[in-house]
Amino acid sequence: MKSIVYIKAQLSKLKQQQVEILSSKKGGGEGYAIKKSGHAQVAFIGFPSVGKSSILNLLTDGHTHSKVADYDFTTIRAIPGMMEIEHAKIQLIDLPGIILGAAKGKGRGKEILSAVRNADLILIIICFKDDGTLNINDLFSIRKELYDVGIRLNQTPPKMEIKTLEKGGIGVSSNVKQSFLDDEMIKTILYEYKIRNAAVFLYEDLTPDRFIDGLMGNRRYIKELVVINKIDLASESELNKLQELFKDTQYIGISAKHEINIKELKHKIFEQLELMHVYLKQPGKEPDLNEPMILKKGSTIENLCLKIHKDFVRLFKYAQIWGKSAKYPGQKFQKLDHILEDGDIVTIYLKK
Repeated sequence: MKSIVYIKAQLSKLKQQQVEILSSKKGGGEGYAIKKSGHAQVAFIGFPSVGKSSILNLLTDGHTHSKVADYDFTTIRAIPGMMEIEHAKIQLIDLPGIILGAAKGKGRGKEILSAVRNADLILIIICFKDDGTLNINDLFSIRKELYDVGIRLNQTPPKMEIKTLEKGGIGVSSNVKQSFLDDEMIKTILYEYKIRNAAVFLYEDLTPDRFIDGLMGNRRYIKELVVINKIDLASESELNKLQELFKDTQYIGISAKHEINIKELKHKIFEQLELMHVYLKQPGKEPDLNEPMILKKGSTIENLCLKIHKDFVRLFKYAQIWGKSAKYPGQKFQKLDHILEDGDIVTIYLKK
């Protein structure tokens, strides 16, 4: 087991330079460095000719003109578009179709995958073939390409800390039983990364791969939504398999050609982004229910203040809240760390 862990550490180290390039400002390459706008960014990724451009045009109500054709590599540059739903503006990025080996640079793969690292949600688009079957291996291949450039789909960062020391060797403390790691494995990994003295604190049961991810600290943790296009070509037996095949995956079947489930896809994207509406209320007036503030779920009063203006944090006195996060209507909160809920109505009072 120790030798396997050592090999994993070496492989991870070899990939590190590649990931650093992709996560740097220079990693995007011409045509792929898209500045974020709107309330969230969603990246489309898939093999050529799965219908990404058609889907983008439909989701943006035709306001984006991404070239559509029945041949491979139609899109040769990243094309942004804006989808509006429930008062939120979602930036959609149509990226060129990747090919196997993209993580190693084939087909300008590094530039494409670099752009994906900045997204809040990744739409992995696959499709049914003309014979009515679905090549599920396309999904697995894309996931592997993303994994190889440091993108962790549907995961959260490892709960761990490593504090480097000047002396004392490696000390390990864990408040949960470790099923995959022991002190020797941890030392083997740390030594490979030239760490000889450190205090290691583990707060969850970690695999060696997860431990290395936490050690590197530059992985990107992004949610995925699998979009299965061309369901109009699917045989009935193949359609019946989808629910079982994707039971542990957030997915939706659509047909861009026949505009099937496009509205449902819009709502699915909004749902996966975990956005919420918060309404502002001026003192003594009715709340403005027509122009909500769009925030990520789990946002605090401080996040709301920063969304309005950076000076609101410095001048914050207290807030009154009506809604799910308050115990009673108009409850007063004097701390900025109060977590808001969807539909809350907030009045912010500032110091004079």
